[in-house]
Amino acid sequence: MDNVIVQESVVTHASRCKSDVLRVVVTDGSSDIALALIYRILSDQVFGSDQSVFISIYEFQDRAVFLESVAIELTLCSPNLLHGITYSDNASIAFKDANVVFCIGSAREYAFNEQEYKDLFFKEYVRVAKAYGEFIEEYANRDARIIVIGNTAATIISCYAKSIPRKNITTLALFNAQIAAAHISARANCHPGEIKNIILWGNNNTYNFPDCRYMYLTNGNPITDDLKVWLRNDLPTIMQSLLSRPRYLRSMAYSLAEHCKILWNGTPDNEWVCMGVLSDHSYDIPAGMFFSYPVFCKDRNYDIVQGLVDDKYVGRYILSISRLMTRDVAAALKLCGLNNF
Repeated sequence: MDNVIVQESVVTHASRCKSDVLRVVVTDGSSDIALALIYRILSDQVFGSDQSVFISIYEFQDRAVFLESVAIELTLCSPNLLHGITYSDNASIAFKDANVVFCIGSAREYAFNEQEYKDLFFKEYVRVAKAYGEFIEEYANRDARIIVIGNTAATIISCYAKSIPRKNITTLALFNAQIAAAHISARANCHPGEIKNIILWGNNNTYNFPDCRYMYLTNGNPITDDLKVWLRNDLPTIMQSLLSRPRYLRSMAYSLAEHCKILWNGTPDNEWVCMGVLSDHSYDIPAGMFFSYPVFCKDRNYDIVQGLVDDKYVGRYILSISRLMTRDVAAALKLCGLNNF
């Protein structure tokens, strides 16, 4: 099968935009999550109200036949910020001069166990992440921001996209934090948006721990003692149960867009957000791996929140999660012929 015909469809609304066009790549373009993400990028002003966006949709060859219908659907909507669209199974076209790359991947939030490291599914997950790293290295802008679903995938990508600063790579953790906020809001009788500074340590799958020691409510209500007990004892179990089930991909797409919007525009004063970022050994998490931390964002960069009080109960969970994640990364890198991260 030859490469899919490349189509660029320039939208007339582009003339209204004041700033330079931003080239945004979305991988796995035939998936529901990709289409929902692109709609969100264009309708929610992720990069600003006057920032025109050129969308480049990538898909591997065996699924690329669906890309034309995706591009047509987006063009028909003609969002004001849409400058144009490229779709292709050719990485040299899709990733060329990318400013932002969303790597969705094949496994997404799936939590592998040790017995699955020899399965074709895990091998495909690793192969896809490696390919994205190589494409980014060869074709993307050197200052591109890379947003990935999955910390193991991000580690693999960083190993192959060596010219991209590793701090430019972040992974999705906001979705889990939003799930936690939704359940807390029902318990605290408030809106999820009124809940601030939840921490999700770990990964975007079941390898995570919700830490609510610094949580506060913007409606001014206090955190009651009963709620504190529930947050500490019950919420972690609830999260494990919820995250072991299939999820709504559209919600994940919205969280990806919100992750990017916060990274681009910054966090509000006195608020942090959860992102998977490169560990610098803060809170004794092994350096070099991607791990969900609380971060402050400004000018398209982040800083890990420092100075949080040590808690042995929380620390045990963080240690256990980091060991599981290290095991996953080691198995993936072994398949790539790499020794460590």
